[in-house]
Amino acid sequence: MRNFTTEYDDTMEAMNKDDTYRYFGHMQSKQIRQAQMKHKLGEEYLHRTKSILKTKLNGKNTIKAVNTYATPVLTFSFGIVKWTPTDLENLQTKTRALLTRYRFHHPRTAKERLTLSRQMGGRVLIDVTRLHDKR
Repeated sequence: MRNFTTEYDDTMEAMNKDDTYRYFGHMQSKQIRQAQMKHKLGEEYLHRTKSILKTKLNGKNTIKAVNTYATPVLTFSFGIVKWTPTDLENLQTKTRALLTRYRFHHPRTAKERLTLSRQMGGRVLIDVTRLHDKR
């Protein structure tokens, strides 16, 4: 293991294979741990969505908050973490389940209605699968 000396005579140890550090709020290391990153990002996305739904905002502001506060957690990782269509569809399903649990989306309503524009009677929720495919 090598040690590095800074210009202020501080010494830093080099990273091992299993060491991690925090960069922009996400754990980084010499290699990307795909499964661990997907799990943490998915949890954070769902946690933020749940916290927004607890505020009981009106429909338009709730969707705007999810699109601007929760969705960017995932978009940051789209070029780094290899998301499969199944992973993204599972996140969409969990999001719809949360929306139903907090009485924002009726269980028998078409799931496509969430991503339609308001002029067509939808809610304009960003579809993370389409967003991932755009990038």
